[in-house]
Amino acid sequence: MRSLLLLSMVLGAVAAQAQRQVAPELRDLIEQRIEAIAEQLGDDSGVDLTAISEQLTDRLSSPIDLNHTTPEELASLYLLEDPQIAAIFDHRQRFGPFLSLYELQTIDGLDLRTLELVRPFLTVRERPLDSRASLKEILKNGRHEWTTRTQINIEQRKGFLGAPGGDPFGVAYTDPDGDALPDIDDAQVLDSLRDNSKVYLGSPWKIYSRYRFRYRQNVSFGITAEKDEGEEFFRGTQKQGFDFHSAHLFVRGLGRVKAVALGDFQAQFGQGLVFWSGLAFSNKSAYTLNIKRNAQGLSPYASVNENLFLRGGGATIELTEHWDATVFASSKGLDANISAAPQPSDTNGVFTDAELAISSFQEDGFHRTPNELLKKDAVRENIQGGHLRYRRARWSIGATAAHVAYDRTLTRNLKPYNQFEFQGRENTTMGVDWNVASRNITWFGEGARSANGGLAALTGLLVALDKRLSLSLLYRDYQRDFQGTHSVAFAEGTNPWNERGLFTGLEIRPDRKWTINAYMDQFRFPWLRYQTDATSQGHDLLGQITWTPDKRTQLYFRARRQQRQRNTALGDNGIDALVDLEQTNFRFNASYRVSESVTLRSRMERVEFQRGDQPQENGFLLYQDLMYRPLMSEWELTGRVALFSSDTYNARIYAYENDIIGVFSIPPYYGRGMRYYAMVRYTPLRGLDLWVRYGAWLFNDQQAIGSGLQEISGDRRSDLKVQVRLQF
Repeated sequence: MRSLLLLSMVLGAVAAQAQRQVAPELRDLIEQRIEAIAEQLGDDSGVDLTAISEQLTDRLSSPIDLNHTTPEELASLYLLEDPQIAAIFDHRQRFGPFLSLYELQTIDGLDLRTLELVRPFLTVRERPLDSRASLKEILKNGRHEWTTRTQINIEQRKGFLGAPGGDPFGVAYTDPDGDALPDIDDAQVLDSLRDNSKVYLGSPWKIYSRYRFRYRQNVSFGITAEKDEGEEFFRGTQKQGFDFHSAHLFVRGLGRVKAVALGDFQAQFGQGLVFWSGLAFSNKSAYTLNIKRNAQGLSPYASVNENLFLRGGGATIELTEHWDATVFASSKGLDANISAAPQPSDTNGVFTDAELAISSFQEDGFHRTPNELLKKDAVRENIQGGHLRYRRARWSIGATAAHVAYDRTLTRNLKPYNQFEFQGRENTTMGVDWNVASRNITWFGEGARSANGGLAALTGLLVALDKRLSLSLLYRDYQRDFQGTHSVAFAEGTNPWNERGLFTGLEIRPDRKWTINAYMDQFRFPWLRYQTDATSQGHDLLGQITWTPDKRTQLYFRARRQQRQRNTALGDNGIDALVDLEQTNFRFNASYRVSESVTLRSRMERVEFQRGDQPQENGFLLYQDLMYRPLMSEWELTGRVALFSSDTYNARIYAYENDIIGVFSIPPYYGRGMRYYAMVRYTPLRGLDLWVRYGAWLFNDQQAIGSGLQEISGDRRSDLKVQVRLQF
């Protein structure tokens, strides 16, 4: 369920500060939820989920008052399903204000495990807290947090041809001939190097620093800066220091002004079909009620992804008791691959700046080489949008519109499969979303239309049939010519267009010890796709049985089978027939809390992958985790040892790894070898935390790791991370 999944990220960001308040069994459960969502992302470089988790980092110290809350605020906890939220408000309406949190036990649909999970984040008050506060009160009782970290890949990559000498603040590298590289001070030097990007211009150190001030849920101010490995630092093209800077000011509860965002922020509405900025996740997981998105509207941005945010301002205003409106505007540079317009401006083939176009967007945020620097902020994106909502106690309906304009034309390299995707300079998307809650049923959905007339729609149901049985259904129909430049919605494919499908999920809780989850997703793609030169279809099946005999032990077994279609790898006479791609995963996971301080976690997983009639490709992973977390100790230790074997990259297995606060790692295990890491957290003083993490990959079947400028010679790849956080 989405509720439990995203809670994982919350405590991923607050575990250190709140660990003395959270029971060990709760922390273990939360880490399982972290992995449940992390494995949907699949990224070998780590994924920054801070942008979403930040909005909940204060909930342990500032819990939600059940007697003076809204369905939207409870949904923002990501702890409860929508039918459960509806049941809570139905109970409050029928019997009056809550007298105690234990009163939740009398509500159908709230099982004891969910209540144990949600209890630390809720409270009951007779009178609401005053949302108004003076500047003196805010400054006195607000919390300051400063975090800085650095990390380095210890084995030298091919891009660092000159020995770095260990100085992270400015290193003179050499070119392939041994000569010193010049500082890139102007466009002329940059232009001379753009066709010879054989080295990284900066040091191998990655550096991150952030300051943030927060007062309850009402005020947030922060400044974030980051330098990736290979990027220059206080020299050359980055004389100002960090490659990426971000700042925000966010205020809630100013009377009828419910929220104000300035600087960098996020905006999320409906189910994501019209507009959704920030990181979004696949809706399919072992938590089979995870199909509905609870949009947060405006929220602060404090992450380091250099693309998934808005820069400008926005506000949400309560027009009347039942109406509220949100408006926002953004203008920022985006990285992009530059191409030329079809016709040159003169016979010499020289293009003016106005005639330059972009062929695609570059989303990795790296600016390490002259070629990558040419793509930095190559196009300016301007966005204006708004959302109008009418809400009642049990239902709401909203309308969203967003206009996106670029100062250069997007001219894709057209192929038959992508001919309907957005091209040009401007696009407007608009739509309507709804949410209806009636005791044990939630009905939701959204319909959208892009400027070219393309349509997309989804609708779903969440039904608590019984305290022990819940059902989820979602149908989507996205036309091939729907063009949502900022659309992120439930989909099998990467984008919500050219797809039809029906998802059916089931969760059975026969008693407190057993939980059974299963889903079936059937989908069809009415038009061609990348590497799929015909209409295609497929399905995704998952089943999981979880046994929790006591608070110390949990075991689950999972099986998942995915089938989709791709071009055959054995095309004949230029004809690529479609063949089935079939992948089956089997997983057994066991977690056991040996004592209040020690938890063991073991996993065995196997994957089978086959493309048409080609030989089956297999992968295998076995690991053992150890977590030593004394409640009142200054020290905390986490570690893993893993053995893995896969025939090919197709048979890779993703696995979440514990990492330092603010960093999320979900690397793919492939090849043959061993993986281990160890992480230590030390808290010498109240409010001061230090993390050190070392990890290494040891391969048995490789003499070179990676490719291109990222290639490492040898069979070993390791990294070191150090982070300091001060709270006061």
